[in-house]
Amino acid sequence: MKLRSIFALITGSTMLVSDATRAQNAGRARRHILGVLTATACFISAVPVSAFDQANADRIKQLVDTGMQYYWSGGDVKKAEAEVFKGITLHGKYDVVEAAFKEASTLAPERLDFQYAVASTQIIQKKLDEAQTTFQGILEKDPTAFDAQSWLEAIARIRGDETSIALAHQALAGLDRERAEVYRKRFVRAEQIIAEKPNFDVPTLPGKVTVVALGYALADDGTAQQTLLDRLEVTLKAAQANPTALVMVSGGVPKKGVTEGDIMSKWLVDKGISRDRIMIEDKSKDTIGNVVNAANLLVRHQADTVILVTSSSHMRRARTVMEDALKQRDLATTVVPLNALDAPSQEEAAKVGADERLVIYRDLMRVSGVWAYPGLQQ
Repeated sequence: MKLRSIFALITGSTMLVSDATRAQNAGRARRHILGVLTATACFISAVPVSAFDQANADRIKQLVDTGMQYYWSGGDVKKAEAEVFKGITLHGKYDVVEAAFKEASTLAPERLDFQYAVASTQIIQKKLDEAQTTFQGILEKDPTAFDAQSWLEAIARIRGDETSIALAHQALAGLDRERAEVYRKRFVRAEQIIAEKPNFDVPTLPGKVTVVALGYALADDGTAQQTLLDRLEVTLKAAQANPTALVMVSGGVPKKGVTEGDIMSKWLVDKGISRDRIMIEDKSKDTIGNVVNAANLLVRHQADTVILVTSSSHMRRARTVMEDALKQRDLATTVVPLNALDAPSQEEAAKVGADERLVIYRDLMRVSGVWAYPGLQQ
């Protein structure tokens, strides 16, 4: 009803009262109606239309489900183009993931978790400039976003840009000085590990020792690939040199009904290692899962020293996140790296490229507690 009509009704109703009170009542009624209408109009204008659009909610769910499906398992990219992203050209599974979370972020711009997911996918694809821009965008919306600022410092360290490192760390300390110092120390430790010469000598160690062997993807037929066999050979030598040590085998991606952990345990038993010495961690799906699950087991089966066995191309990353995970659990366990050579020579194995630096920092950020896909994947 228009205001004029409402006012007409009010005016008509006041004709029934005495002349002495008519004007007073009419004015009072007008002010009341105007107040109610003004408040209602303000409320309606303040509520975002998208909040009531169920189609957005359904679309966001489809996008998030698609993004995580392609993150974990991949899929038919052309099918994703045709059925989910009509009119967008995609070139690989991470293109699908990035496109999914970008659109979700557009539909729900207040959801910073979607923007973190976009940035994480850009990191995976080695798009450091784009990831940096995305994290800066998060900080524009939330200047207190510690995780975004810590990633900006990590990106500066990946690049080795000392000026940017100093500026990024200063900004991080401005948000939380104590937490910023924790990150500075973990970044410094990562650089120390990166700089160390790889170890290929099998150690014999005193005290309580656990050999932790990290798995590698099985072949499609469920058998061990050469990379995993190389790691197992080194694991066997470490177990033989330390006969009282426990041996933890880690890897949970199944193929043909068996996991890496299953295959590794059976291989070691066939080579003479007692089954009683072996712990199987068969839930992890990636390096972070390997390390976190192994660290949790080490809380129960404490060790003075862990002999960490993996490929030389994987060791710096694995050791960095293993040490951080143990420290987070207040375990004073020393990590001794033992490499399985997967380079043409030990000299080649000592070289660290830009891509390896990136994945070391990527996984260090994840194990530190910064989720790659908030609420979905650590």
